Amino acid sequence: MLPAVSKYTAALAGIGLIAGLTLVASPLPSAHASGAVAVGSCFDYKASGTKDQAASAPAVGCATPHTAQTYWVGTLPENFGVPAKATAASRLKVTQPCTIDSINAFANIVDPKLPTRLQSVSIFPSRAQWDTGQRWVRCDVVFREGKNYKRLATPMAEFVAATPASQLNFCTSTVPGNRTTSAYPCTNAKKNWIMILEKNLGTTPTKKFPGARTVENQTKRICENAAKPYVTLKKYYPWWAIWPASVGWSRGDRTAQCFVPYSEFVKNTVSQ
Repeated sequence: MLPAVSKYTAALAGIGLIAGLTLVASPLPSAHASGAVAVGSCFDYKASGTKDQAASAPAVGCATPHTAQTYWVGTLPENFGVPAKATAASRLKVTQPCTIDSINAFANIVDPKLPTRLQSVSIFPSRAQWDTGQRWVRCDVVFREGKNYKRLATPMAEFVAATPASQLNFCTSTVPGNRTTSAYPCTNAKKNWIMILEKNLGTTPTKKFPGARTVENQTKRICENAAKPYVTLKKYYPWWAIWPASVGWSRGDRTAQCFVPYSEFVKNTVSQ
């Protein structure tokens, strides 16, 4: 039996990579006159906080406790309007450089074998900041630890370099549900399911939702093939697929996620 869930509203991983994007880490945070910060700046805000909480959080030294580091900064056009009132498509269009590939480049992850718990957070000016003329937009990278962002005391690239690849892997605490936004370390072979693939199904902000049946069938084919090296189970749930529904798609949740039981992954993987 092929497992399936009908909705996916996971956090946006990013869409499209603008050619020529350069990601350069800055050792210390620095502010521009526009109110924007430089690439490499660090911030300390909570996963459970509001977008305004993240937007107004001051930059802190990356050697002090923080939860996020900026890996891309852009400028909003004057006709963008108050960000809180912007459409999802408008937000997606101006944050096209914010992709998993961009995060991996920033964190010096070369040839990743599996998806990691590094995720992107798009930050726009609050209403108060917009009213003072701030037109920046930025994308921060965070490291998910369950439902929270892990607090670090080093820049993201240094954290990644000092952490074994297996400890960066993305697991669920139990069988994946229809909203896999929480990423856990893989520690319990009996309960964890590990993400083996996350594939973008819509690469441009204007791409229309292909239809529920089309997306479901596409995701099942992707996950069945992705799972073959990792599972030997012939019954029950040998793999798990999560795909975007139309509502999630319009918000930018356009990735197919594929999971296998962590016990099967360990049993059938020589090295992680």
